[in-house]
Amino acid sequence: MTWGWGLLLGLLAVIVILLVLPVRLEVHYKREGADDRLHLGVRALFGIVRLGYDIPVVALMERKGKLAVKKDPAKQMPKSQKGWTTVTVEMIEKGIRKFNEIRKKLKRYKRAIRRLTKSFHLDQMKWYTKFGTGDAAQTGVLTGFGWAFKGVINGQLHHYLNVEQRPVYRVQPHFQAKGFRTEMTCIIRFTPGKTMVAGLTLVILWLMEGIKCRSIRFKD
Repeated sequence: MTWGWGLLLGLLAVIVILLVLPVRLEVHYKREGADDRLHLGVRALFGIVRLGYDIPVVALMERKGKLAVKKDPAKQMPKSQKGWTTVTVEMIEKGIRKFNEIRKKLKRYKRAIRRLTKSFHLDQMKWYTKFGTGDAAQTGVLTGFGWAFKGVINGQLHHYLNVEQRPVYRVQPHFQAKGFRTEMTCIIRFTPGKTMVAGLTLVILWLMEGIKCRSIRFKD
């Protein structure tokens, strides 16, 4: 019995430590020409636990109007459709409509959602982009759009996350050549226990809202 209680207490202590100690999530994305690379890394227990994984990325197929998910990010763009999962325009439009519907429903949980997202700390954000279209005027206009887009992203990051270090952005136009290159490094830190509590609060509110809606329908 003594050994059993000791083992149980030891297991509980390990679980508490895992919930209290911060986890570091590292995301690195790079696109140069037709080559995409996306790497996800996780560090926990002060670096004792380290995991890394190359995940699929979205890329353009050679055929016009086709969008596909590359299953192996290390491979170059194939000539055929083999190794790709095609995504149609209709699927994208349907996904956007579904996203807008979900976003409208989540407005009532705005405070709980921010509590959840604020449990994540942005320790580092670097995003560099270099491109050229071959036309100086067009490249200049797109440069302005690029800065505007990154400005919107920066505002959303400050609104939803705890930004510990000022993000670094760069948009570099190349007026004499064609090409595109972008590279982003993002490091996010969070405490599993705190995030779980915030997520549980959101789930409870969602369940309570569902019960309330069913009760109203029943009375009607």
